[in-house]
Amino acid sequence: MNVLKKISTVFVGTIISATMAFPAMASDADRQALLTRLDGLTTLEADFSQEVTDVNGELVQKLHGHMALARPNLLHWQTDAPDETLMVADGQNLWYYNPFVEQVTVYAQADAVAQSPLLLLLDGDSQAWADYEVKAEANSYALQPLPSADSTQSLQLVFNEQGSSAQLQRIILDDGQGQISTIELENVQLNRALSRDLFKFEVPEGIDVDDQR
Repeated sequence: MNVLKKISTVFVGTIISATMAFPAMASDADRQALLTRLDGLTTLEADFSQEVTDVNGELVQKLHGHMALARPNLLHWQTDAPDETLMVADGQNLWYYNPFVEQVTVYAQADAVAQSPLLLLLDGDSQAWADYEVKAEANSYALQPLPSADSTQSLQLVFNEQGSSAQLQRIILDDGQGQISTIELENVQLNRALSRDLFKFEVPEGIDVDDQR
């Protein structure tokens, strides 16, 4: 979680500088390995099951739903009833619709990416990647926010074990306050043509709009 910070002899200064550089170089290499893996991903569609646990590890919510993404910048994420919600990223705006409270909240997508590492999946060129340290272990990549980042959320992406495939198996999101969401992807379909209608949102009639842009 701590960023590497950037002595009175030249020798001591050289040793310390070299020691600090190795983790930074490793993080850069791991970030590039993840970005290379994601470069093979144009679209992904899957069903998912999601378990949310609290700071004590107790299960507080269990969800099912469907998701689709098209790189760059498009996302459709829907959870099923009785906890029905819909999140749509259309490239400019991020829409979050909760039918139960009859409200849609809309954010500028660029601002939302800075707040949520999950949205980094959509765009390998996003400047927000610089706000995270990336550590790789086998087919798993952990993204930890630097102290300078706007977000406190960390993210772990687990891919299948078939070489450099971009097929995600599991997403683990830590909100930074002890709540952890574990998302298991099922029936994953990669790089198939997706309807652009998935990534459009029209505000239903009679629904309140909370505009945060």
